[in-house]
Amino acid sequence: MAPQISVIVVNYRATDLLLRCLDHVAAALEPLDGEILVIDNAATGEVARAVQQRHPAVRVLEEPVNTGFSPAVVRGTRETTGEWIALVNNDADVAPDCLTRLLEAGESAPDVGSVAAQVRFTERPDVLNSAGLEVDRLGVAWERLAGAPATEGAAAPREVFGATGCVALYRRATLEAIGGFDPAFFAYLEDVDVAWRARAAGWRTVYEPRAIAHHRGSATSREGSAFKYRLVGRNRMRLLAKNATGAQLARYGLAMLAFDVAYVLFAGLTDRTAAPLQGRLSGLRAWREARDLGAPTRGDAPLARAGSGWSGALGQWRGYRRGGAR
Repeated sequence: MAPQISVIVVNYRATDLLLRCLDHVAAALEPLDGEILVIDNAATGEVARAVQQRHPAVRVLEEPVNTGFSPAVVRGTRETTGEWIALVNNDADVAPDCLTRLLEAGESAPDVGSVAAQVRFTERPDVLNSAGLEVDRLGVAWERLAGAPATEGAAAPREVFGATGCVALYRRATLEAIGGFDPAFFAYLEDVDVAWRARAAGWRTVYEPRAIAHHRGSATSREGSAFKYRLVGRNRMRLLAKNATGAQLARYGLAMLAFDVAYVLFAGLTDRTAAPLQGRLSGLRAWREARDLGAPTRGDAPLARAGSGWSGALGQWRGYRRGGAR
């Protein structure tokens, strides 16, 4: 009989962080029928040995190279059988009742395709990292309430656009219906892509404030690094190519361009990097391919008003810097 919930943890050269994460996940999974799978990217055997000693029930699948987060999730989904799939970053610690709360919210209605947790910064547990994802009509995505006091995230459950892949619960049937995670994203915005396709298909996401986790924030790829800027820029173009409708592009295309120009200039002035521009140019070169790939799942989704992403993205940037993300 398949387990009720499968927890997937993607790891990359972070043994100590992973073991701490697994300590919390294992405790949270105790009252549930579940399994834990670690995908260890660029494996050397050290992680598998350490996990086996501390958590012998946890399976570890080793990848010889760093395949990235999204491809690892694709493999993890294929290798597990739970009705629900929980993603937990290796730099995140879930509360003892976090998975139970997520599952309760997911099973509250048959059209709930995913559940977002209340994620706080580890370094500043009084500050929110995420209370779900939002996306506006310019295709700008941001972590809801990032940088706000944790007390603001304690409100009643509510519908949000999507769940951040840091700590999230997905109905397997939802992922199967929309084609799952897109491995081409490698890392960053892959959760937004999943949310957008799911919302266009009629699935809902619920934010469960009682499901609490703490996150170190870009512990693997440093916040503000050229590597992250480049990936986010490339993936923003892929996100728009796959999911924005023709009518949306026609109406808001110039505003989208204005946002991206402003973002590139802002990053250049604050972090002295051209990586956001480089990433976007790379994404534009693959626009047509991504556009064709997204055609089967593209459709209208409940996006926030145009322009709300400007303040949301700025709030997220400030939140990550103040929250202690590295």
